[in-house]
Amino acid sequence: MEDSGGPAVGSRAPAFTAPLAAPDGSVSDVSLSSLLADGAVLLVFQPTNFELETFAERHALGTYDWFTADDRVRVVGINRARPRTNREFADYLDVTYPFCSDRDLSIAESYGVTYRAFGIAPRARRACFFVDEDGVVRYRWVADRDRSGSAHPQIRDLYEVVMDVLGRPEPESFGFA
Repeated sequence: MEDSGGPAVGSRAPAFTAPLAAPDGSVSDVSLSSLLADGAVLLVFQPTNFELETFAERHALGTYDWFTADDRVRVVGINRARPRTNREFADYLDVTYPFCSDRDLSIAESYGVTYRAFGIAPRARRACFFVDEDGVVRYRWVADRDRSGSAHPQIRDLYEVVMDVLGRPEPESFGFA
């Protein structure tokens, strides 16, 4: 895969402000710095065509929901859709994380994940960036434009980076010592 530009692992994540559609239906403008105030953020760039044709594609979106179980990580989807469309999309697929609307693809461009479909129409590639609470990119995955590679990051690799950065949580003892 060719280098798409954008932030490399170890560099500062580009700042942004965008409308965020939450699963509860609310919409508010958020900045990356406000998201990072609650801890690390997993930014998940999604395609804007919500015509997910296969079960595997629908299941892949839910894969990121797994990270929402750890309250030290906030998962935020980013795509070109309007906030209302994002709310309906999340509701339809039962995704529990919010989506930022990147209508002009300025966020995608700053992260180096844009391309032109058929050389004409601007689009964002599937991509995933794990940003620690200090705003440093700790994991970066960008899909190939030709789709010859994986259409999704290796979740195990992503999980290992998240655990390396945040530390492994204490195992639950369920009251037994």
